[in-house]
Amino acid sequence: MNTNQSFSVKKSHLNLQPVNDPVNYFIKNRRDVIWEKNKTEWKKCFRLQLKTLKLYLDNHADERLLNSFVYRLGLGYWGIGKQNGIPSGIASMNALSNEEVKKTHDHMIGAQSIGRRVHEVFEVSGFDEEYMVNNWLYENLWMWMTIKVTQEEHSSKNISKTITDIEEKKMLRHYINVSPLVTLNK
Repeated sequence: MNTNQSFSVKKSHLNLQPVNDPVNYFIKNRRDVIWEKNKTEWKKCFRLQLKTLKLYLDNHADERLLNSFVYRLGLGYWGIGKQNGIPSGIASMNALSNEEVKKTHDHMIGAQSIGRRVHEVFEVSGFDEEYMVNNWLYENLWMWMTIKVTQEEHSSKNISKTITDIEEKKMLRHYINVSPLVTLNK
């Protein structure tokens, strides 16, 4: 992630705090509050997507269908019933510095990467739905978090789509040319 950019934030009354570890920030500051409000719906949606994954696997779906439909759409975007992911409260400085600039919410881990990880863990668990829904989902809710960035920063030249390893993504190695990440403390 490029941290050598200069910028100005017009709203001088904002207290911006740098975020170097978005996953840890999300777990410590956001997860429990949003989990309590949404856990019933998220568990229901996640269970349905697990059943869909199992159906595709039992019927020997090819890799193309798994990647495009089950991993990306089913588990990545709709795994918890929220296509737009979970707002983390984290944004790039460029996304905050100009109100006119177009912004988007980047699924930091990536929809397909989420789906692949769910598949791996589900299979290792012996396709144990109860474990996945009642334990794994809460512990890994951070996978659906999003970070607000500018549309320009969201392009593949700035956020690499070729890095697929989740550990690399947690360290933001795919954020090649994104302004520093911050959170607002009002």
